[in-house]
Amino acid sequence: MIETFRPILNLPWAYQMWGGIVGSDEYRKTLARDHIRARQSDRILDVGCGPGSMVPYLASSEYVGFDANPDYIQQAQRRFPEAHFTCDHVSEYNLPQSEYFDIVIALGILHHLDDPEAAQLFRMARRTLKPEGRLITLDGVWAAGQSRFAKFLLSRDRGRFVRHADEYVALASTSFSAVNSTVRHDMLRIPYSHIILECRR
Repeated sequence: MIETFRPILNLPWAYQMWGGIVGSDEYRKTLARDHIRARQSDRILDVGCGPGSMVPYLASSEYVGFDANPDYIQQAQRRFPEAHFTCDHVSEYNLPQSEYFDIVIALGILHHLDDPEAAQLFRMARRTLKPEGRLITLDGVWAAGQSRFAKFLLSRDRGRFVRHADEYVALASTSFSAVNSTVRHDMLRIPYSHIILECRR
């Protein structure tokens, strides 16, 4: 049943409906408040932005999002005409210029990428961040003490590269000298384990 349901999440309406069920609005508020901590003057790049769901939670003078799913991008452009959206892949995204963004976010992306692709994302993020800028990532994680149901959901995730915390940190450390990781089990209404990385040069 889960295998049948997963492709439906590629549709923007299904993605948003599922988010409402599991409590994605509260999770985004928590993520924005506790981890992203954007200021009004910040320029933000959202890698794999989906239908632009983070836009309402970010104080930002300039928001740029890109995603490989054209349906997501079309909906994002309709919902948030003040933001800038592009349909593109991580490997093909044309950066506006180096050292441009204050914050890069990649939420729910790394566990869809194999190690070389993930390393490429970290390199791209470092290149486009200002010297004092930060990369924030969030993904499912295998963690000690997580519930059986969380493990079950992670094993059925659309992403095929869910990792342990030290594996995410090791990948980030190939491009960033300072990597702080936080594992949380309280971001959604359902049992689930997330790792949040905050990466600086």
